[in-house]
Amino acid sequence: KGHPKDYFVPNFGLDQDVKDSLTHTSAAEKRLNHQWNGELVQSEEELNLDSDPICSSAGCDQYKHPHPKLDYKLNYAVPNLGPDHEITENFHSLDIAEEMKNHKFDFGTKESKEKYKNPAKEVDYNFAPKLDEDVIGTQKSLSKTESRMGQ
Repeated sequence: KGHPKDYFVPNFGLDQDVKDSLTHTSAAEKRLNHQWNGELVQSEEELNLDSDPICSSAGCDQYKHPHPKLDYKLNYAVPNLGPDHEITENFHSLDIAEEMKNHKFDFGTKESKEKYKNPAKEVDYNFAPKLDEDVIGTQKSLSKTESRMGQ
């Protein structure tokens, strides 16, 4: 038999959310002195023009849309202007600090990683320890007392 078809659907007018959206749009257009043009908005179908469900993951390319020619260059040469002045200043500050403290700051080496490692990260903490009998007894007693007192 199937589901019912061609049945009456009452028209209660615009939903309140739609009315509110139209009101807010109108107010924004006045405030910004700009009219919104809905025809410039791309539809879901237009957004998925490059997506072909037949071949999207199969690797076939006979149905693919050609990529448009770019109006700008790719893989262009970028000049090497050296390190940024802040980087240079930081290394200069490090040199001064090392000289003042008569200590060479050693980082990134195997030795420095071993020296400055966080030993707490190597501890296997038990975050759910078994409780002592006294604690278990105290918790039971507390629970019974709270139940009896209605708390």
